[in-house]
Amino acid sequence: MADSVSVSSHHSYGSRVGNSFKSILWGIILVIVSICLLARNENNYVKQKAALKEWAEIVQEATIDQIDSELEWKEIHVSGETASKAEALQDSTFWIKTDDLKLKRTVEMYQWYEEEHEECHDNYWWSEDCKTTYTYDTKRSDEAISSNDFYQTTNHENPSTWEYESDERVKEPITLWVYTLTPIFINQLTNYKTINLSEQSINIPEKYKLIADQTTQTNDTTTVEDNNNNYLYWDNETTTETTNTTVATNKNFHINGNQIYIWADPTKPAVWDLKITFSSIKPWTVSIVWKQMGNELTSYKVSNWRNINLLSQGNVSAEDMFLQAQKENKMMTWIIRFIGLLLMYCGFAAMFKFIETLAKVLPFLANIIWVWTGIIALWLTLIVGFVTIWIAWLAVRPVIWICCLIVAACGIFFLIKNKKSKTPAKEITNEIIES
Repeated sequence: MADSVSVSSHHSYGSRVGNSFKSILWGIILVIVSICLLARNENNYVKQKAALKEWAEIVQEATIDQIDSELEWKEIHVSGETASKAEALQDSTFWIKTDDLKLKRTVEMYQWYEEEHEECHDNYWWSEDCKTTYTYDTKRSDEAISSNDFYQTTNHENPSTWEYESDERVKEPITLWVYTLTPIFINQLTNYKTINLSEQSINIPEKYKLIADQTTQTNDTTTVEDNNNNYLYWDNETTTETTNTTVATNKNFHINGNQIYIWADPTKPAVWDLKITFSSIKPWTVSIVWKQMGNELTSYKVSNWRNINLLSQGNVSAEDMFLQAQKENKMMTWIIRFIGLLLMYCGFAAMFKFIETLAKVLPFLANIIWVWTGIIALWLTLIVGFVTIWIAWLAVRPVIWICCLIVAACGIFFLIKNKKSKTPAKEITNEIIES
């Protein structure tokens, strides 16, 4: 159940002006970072587009049942089913076993997380009162959440180490008929499917097994409930004699469906409790565009030194793979453009916050300034942002850059010449009127 703590703070007009002055520096930093991000993004887009276009024109089809020596060090496209003749994979702790290509153990822990919310309002003499609320709740996550930075760490501690951690095993070598996949392509095999634990012989760590003391009287009995067969082990015991001693762990080990739970109370998950799942990647038909090096297929470096390695699920033609790669390149470029422009807007807005704070002496004026500084920040973002994108794009296309300069120069020249040619006619007209 979530709990929260609120903290009140007071800021005088002088401290508010001082803090807003600091925001100018942060605003400048954000603008510079956004310009660098936008410029790099455009450079990456143009080069990646050119690399994909270059490779699409030279890629060749290859057979998967034999290696063609004439295609050595050439760019090829093949489709087929992945496989591996290596030994079956097995988890070292729980002994989950599979003959698939990859085996992944995913460990999630219930942990505390913090959310911060602040509300402020202006007072007389232009000071400010703020109320900051820190809310704490639990959630399951496969990544460790550090509680050291929480405002209130008492009763909200997360473990620094985990009893079990996530793990991934690969059945190498993985082949595509006569070809062997290099790690760069093995890492792109990500279509994991959950393993059915009912078909597995699961090893239960010794610390989670019930151990009964055999030195007690023969009429003493201990039973272990199975919780309607939903769990493998349930650490509740019923004793017929008070003299019976039973040694049991303080946590329970349960299997429910395809998940393993290590819970103190299965009806109420708490911090430190674990959920463990297993998944694997089965042999699958894939299509790959790469460079042939003997019996290995690896990434290819085109003329602009960009590495190209394409892998698609299913039987996909080379043309469709390059079209999809171009679409992904364009989509990622627009995403980064949006992020860069947003950072730039936040930077300009932070720079203008100083003016808004100074105007707090006249509240109605501060509201007007807030609106106008937001509009100005937006216009500056659009102007500076798109000029940055335009210059960065043309920087990697020098021919287009020179052509644009020539066109601009010609336009200015003709405008000036046209203006001069109209001036004498205007003077003659004025003389006729005066006469």
